[in-house]
Amino acid sequence: MEKLMILDDRAKARMGVICFLPVLCFLLCFLYYLVLIMPLTHGYQLPASIVGLMNRHYDTLFFMLAASAVITTPVFIYCLVILARMKTLNSSHKLLWFVFLCVMAPIASALFWIFHIMDSQKYVPIHPDIA
Repeated sequence: MEKLMILDDRAKARMGVICFLPVLCFLLCFLYYLVLIMPLTHGYQLPASIVGLMNRHYDTLFFMLAASAVITTPVFIYCLVILARMKTLNSSHKLLWFVFLCVMAPIASALFWIFHIMDSQKYVPIHPDIA
């Protein structure tokens, strides 16, 4: 008997939220950074002013980036496990996605959902384990 992963609309939506969470976290970090440096774009500013600005907000920026990385880690592992269990991909495509997930985890997790989960069948054949 072949094992199947059931991907109904609710499961796909739940997986989509999980896979897009790192993108959202890093996007919020980037937007916060842009809001911080926005006053420096209006008119002439001293070259050291951005250094002072980053020094004042370093703790917040560091915490936001660290939290984003901590949130990305389980999503990365989740995508790797799903990737390893899927029978619909051959080993070369799995290796390509593995490298892509390792190098660009936040963006790659969202792209993995878009290309392999969003339009997949309801019943996807899977391996019984990831070994």
